[in-house]
Parts: sequence; structure tokens; C-alpha cells
Amino acid sequence: MKSKKIQMYTDMIRSVGLKATPQRISVLKVLSEMTSHPSADMLMDALENQGYVMSVGTIYNILETFSEKGLILKLKDNQEVIRFDANTQFHVHIYNKENNGICDYFDPELEILLSDYFKNKL
Repeated sequence: MKSKKIQMYTDMIRSVGLKATPQRISVLKVLSEMTSHPSADMLMDALENQGYVMSVGTIYNILETFSEKGLILKLKDNQEVIRFDANTQFHVHIYNKENNGICDYFDPELEILLSDYFKNKL
């Protein structure tokens, strides 16, 4: 029997029209547990540390497919490295140039302010 979290990841993958393969479930699970906005290489290390084995190409293909389907976010850091975020809800990314880290910042007032600003600009 699948755990509730695994079932949730399975349902998320299926909801965007994809087959919920073990590899896709593993990538989404591990990425969702990471708050560091990892690169594909960082994610591969995390997957290996948790006992998941798959090729680099498979990981890149899964991440690209998830990004295209809107299941994850893809962003570039200050050094032009592509990073990934499983949190697709509205939030701001704050970049720390000292350690090349990216963290999430949630602020409902800021969300309203930015939404109003861009409504007037677009």
C-alpha cells in the first residue's frame, strides 16, 4: 500500500497527464523535500543519497517535462545555473550571493502589491 505522500505525488503527476513512473515519483518526492532550490546535479546527489539510482539524462528529462507541465518551477541563479522549485504557489525568491543560496519568501501583502503593479503594467 502506498503512503499518503507517495499517493499525493502520484496524483500530482497524473493530474498533468503524465504516467506516474517510479522515477518521476522519486524525483518529485525528493525535490519537494528540498528547500534549497537545487540544480539537477544537486538533486541527483540527493536522489542517490536516498537510494534512488537513475541516469543524469533521465533526471534532466523528468525535470524538463515537469517544468513544461507546470508541476515545478525552473529558475536561474546569479551564475546562470538552472535551479528547480517544487513549490508552484506564488512566492518571491531571495538570492544570497555569498553562498549562492535561494530561499522562498512568502508575504500576502507583497503578493497583492505585485499583482496590482503588474495588472497596471501589462
